[in-house]
Amino acid sequence: MRDQLDELYRPQIEQYGITLEETGDALAGAISDDRSRACVVVYRLEGLCAVTSHRIEVRREMEFHERSVPGLCVCTLSADSLALCPVAQPRRAAGAGNVAVFGHVDEPQQCKLRAGQVHDAVSVTFLPAWFSRLEERERRSAWELIEEPGSACDEDLAHMLDRCLRALTPLFGGRLLDGASVLRGAEGAARAAIAWFEERSRAERAAGTREQARLVRAAERLVAMRMDEMLTLDELARALLTSRTRLCAVFRQETGESLGAYIRRSKMERARQLLERGGLSVSEVARGVGYPRVSSFTVAFERAFGVPPSAIGE
Repeated sequence: MRDQLDELYRPQIEQYGITLEETGDALAGAISDDRSRACVVVYRLEGLCAVTSHRIEVRREMEFHERSVPGLCVCTLSADSLALCPVAQPRRAAGAGNVAVFGHVDEPQQCKLRAGQVHDAVSVTFLPAWFSRLEERERRSAWELIEEPGSACDEDLAHMLDRCLRALTPLFGGRLLDGASVLRGAEGAARAAIAWFEERSRAERAAGTREQARLVRAAERLVAMRMDEMLTLDELARALLTSRTRLCAVFRQETGESLGAYIRRSKMERARQLLERGGLSVSEVARGVGYPRVSSFTVAFERAFGVPPSAIGE
């Protein structure tokens, strides 16, 4: 039987060629080569949880494969890492301190890391075995949260959880801790995320918008995960097992914005982030947001921001 905690970090770390060594109650490793400069600290906690932190500066483009197991994840991320995270993307991601909560699924993921990207992250992932330590109400909420489309947290909660998660690792201002201290901190973060989810769910049920809100979050998540495709509304509706008419109507009702406008805006805002960060050509950015023709991308960008993409970052 495979080691589930291993699946949360080891296959990913091995892609960088990093060898982990024991350092107190943690595993740590680093590498610097032509592909990346990276350092990693991992805690394995009582067969219940893995806390992984990494700082990765990508030096050349590389394919990245990720494997996972079912579980509940709370993480704080740089903007580049958030863009790869399976959650609905915020309107404007911060350079760091973006906190996301989502359920892991037992299926492989693949993405492309590009030169110049910075992937900073601290992730707490609890396996379902941990849920037995929760009270019945929290346990039900944890399972419901895993089945929800992932979300980026609002500013107040994000600030608190970012501070909590960074304190667990020496990579981001904390220090190496013993396993018991890490577990207490990780459990505190997960319980705070569950409480936030419960409050949001109560508000949506009281307003009678629970199912609509879930559908909107699922649509936003799928748009984020397929940013490099020219995703049509029909394809999006089929993937979400609903009709285009219902999806578009619910999305406008919940957000005040049409789904088509949301997709276009999300692509342009992501393109602007990539251009501002530098390191990519306009054609590379265009492909990264699903525009195979630079001319079409340039027209869309100028329409959105009033300037050509070549003017950003100058």
